[in-house]
Amino acid sequence: MKTEVRFHGVETSESLREHATRRVQLHLSRFGRDLTGVVVRIGDVNGPKGGLDKRCRVTVRGPRVGSATLDEYSGDIWSAVDLALERVARNVGRTLEKARTLGRSDRFEGSA
Repeated sequence: MKTEVRFHGVETSESLREHATRRVQLHLSRFGRDLTGVVVRIGDVNGPKGGLDKRCRVTVRGPRVGSATLDEYSGDIWSAVDLALERVARNVGRTLEKARTLGRSDRFEGSA
């Protein structure tokens, strides 16, 4: 599974990039060949104004899940990364379980 971590509107941080990559491996490596790529986009939506403006957007791709994107907002960028990857892992797991149960290769159920 190819993993990319991109930054937009925030200073690039090697420690945050490594954290996001570790979280991708922790939460998504169990899906093996069902996921071929993950893109994690980390950003600050409205600059220094404050609030729940830190966003982590995760896009997953794979033959059985298609392509789907999930956004998570938080006041803290590290928790936004953690929450987004936990949520996308649950959604991918549900989609793949449903596909196994139904014997079909249903795709990820929409964007969240």
